[in-house]
Amino acid sequence: MLFMYFIGDLFYLSHFFGSDPSSILTTLKGNEEEFIEPLSAISILEHIHISMFLSIMALFTTMAIVLRLNISKRHKGIIIFISMFSLLISSISFLTTYYLSDIFVYLFFTGTIFWHLSGIYALILIFTQLWTKKA
Repeated sequence: MLFMYFIGDLFYLSHFFGSDPSSILTTLKGNEEEFIEPLSAISILEHIHISMFLSIMALFTTMAIVLRLNISKRHKGIIIFISMFSLLISSISFLTTYYLSDIFVYLFFTGTIFWHLSGIYALILIFTQLWTKKA
């Protein structure tokens, strides 16, 4: 289910906000030439609220399993650090893009990609250890 969450969330974000920084900015700030209305502050805060709840649940569940894997402590630490840091950067930069400056959209885009890729990588490690474990 977590694997479906990571893939589904990427699909949702690319479908709703766009799949590149310029389309994300157009969705957030609007575009007068194309008659696209900007998102309201309530919509942004609602999205952040729901997204943070689901992301934190996925993060903590995945990382709790990663802590029990038979890999080095350094490898575990790197996976956990990249996951948590990229989720934090993604969430903060989403709000700062809307309220402060358009330049933060690149941090949002990069943080979101790293957050999902680190989650998918952790799940692949989990699956491989489950399938190769000897009884």
